Amino acid sequence: MDKLKAWFFLHKVTAILGVVILIIVIGGFIAFQKIASQPTGPVEEVDLIFDAEGPFALLFPRRDGNALVLNLKRTSSYDSISFELAYTSTPDEKVVTGGKISEDGEGEVSGSIDRGVVGDIDTKDKKGEYEQEILFGSCSKNVCKYDKGVENGTLTLRIKKGNKAFKMITQWHLQKPDVALGSLTSGDGHLVYAVEGDRQVLSNIGFTIINDLTGVPKLPSGKSTVGKIYSLNAPIAKGLSGGAVSLELAENPPAGAKLFRYNQNKSEWQELDTKIEGSKLSAKAEGAGIFTVLVNK
Repeated sequence: MDKLKAWFFLHKVTAILGVVILIIVIGGFIAFQKIASQPTGPVEEVDLIFDAEGPFALLFPRRDGNALVLNLKRTSSYDSISFELAYTSTPDEKVVTGGKISEDGEGEVSGSIDRGVVGDIDTKDKKGEYEQEILFGSCSKNVCKYDKGVENGTLTLRIKKGNKAFKMITQWHLQKPDVALGSLTSGDGHLVYAVEGDRQVLSNIGFTIINDLTGVPKLPSGKSTVGKIYSLNAPIAKGLSGGAVSLELAENPPAGAKLFRYNQNKSEWQELDTKIEGSKLSAKAEGAGIFTVLVNK
């Protein structure tokens, strides 16, 4: 009887050891596969000026103008994403403690200061879209110091895939529609959107932002872009009234060129009734969106 018990005990220990060894072998194999699948060697940086089917960034202003919301599209196939926001501000800063706003210093100070914000976006979930708020300033505990006079800047994105890091630079222009008297312009001045409405309507919008895009939502069949693509957005919870939009190209457009607006609420491109004068195309539009010139392929 004792010999039988000893035999079972011996084989039980052997079986347990076998399972443990098997787990170690499988774990080691999986770890080796992960290490082997990771790219080796130096990372090549590639400037991505425009790719119709590539990633792109939409920017939305916060209602108070103290931050913007970065909305990245077509990102599921990339390993990592980092960003750098560069802009200028006036020297004095706005201090917010709880709900009270005060000013640092007295009077206006001339000149401007270069500012920058850098960060990374968590891509472990491999989502096709990411959203992140970026402050114009900094916060510590219950006190935020916001930069003043922010209007123009650039957003640099580095999106890594394997041994390649795609560098995307977009220019943006932040405006208060009431101060601009309803005339909203891109950073390069080539896109102009004249908002319809009185001063109070414009004031209710808060802020708008226009940025150029390195990619574009899926185009209508048989169409291709001419010139730059611009995104015009108001705060996420706010709408932008209809208005007159004009887009100036570097040269006269080809025959059949039309202004198009991408309606983000309906996820569709809308052809606008376009007038052409030289290199400038103009039309009426029903609000914010993505604007560009499309032609037949």
